[in-house]
Amino acid sequence: MRISKDNIKKVAGIITKSFKKNGKLLVCGNGGSCCDAMHFVGEIVCTYKKERIGYPAVCLNSNMAVITAWSNDYSYESAFARQVEAIGRNGDVLVGISTSGKSENVLKAIGTAKKEGIYTIMLTGKNAPKLADLTVKFNSTDTPRIQECTIFFIHEVCGEIERLMEDD
Repeated sequence: MRISKDNIKKVAGIITKSFKKNGKLLVCGNGGSCCDAMHFVGEIVCTYKKERIGYPAVCLNSNMAVITAWSNDYSYESAFARQVEAIGRNGDVLVGISTSGKSENVLKAIGTAKKEGIYTIMLTGKNAPKLADLTVKFNSTDTPRIQECTIFFIHEVCGEIERLMEDD
């Protein structure tokens, strides 16, 4: 499957621009996409290939007390959106990961982020709706193939972010 280098550069550029203006990256997903979201944030906060400072990123899946309390009292569908309200700021970037593009909690987070002036990116399969500011669709409907494309894409974006951040 072909992965667009233009999309890699575009996503990395958007995230880098946010970092350079003191913004942060928020990431969320469900199931395998949750693991991809955590992996992405780990590469951004820690290091991908270069020894460097950590960049500001938060995985919205990682705070189980918030997710379970909110889901119990309100709904799981709005658990990520609530966190976007709480910690997202104009100038941040939200990346939602959903192989189907139908994950209601990811879609609600994107909707809330857009209202807050947060740039939204969605990584998804080919049949997903285009609800984010930038939707990166991998040309498949097969979940494992979409997940493989997602992690490859994330790695390439991390490498490009490190290169762009080094340019200053």
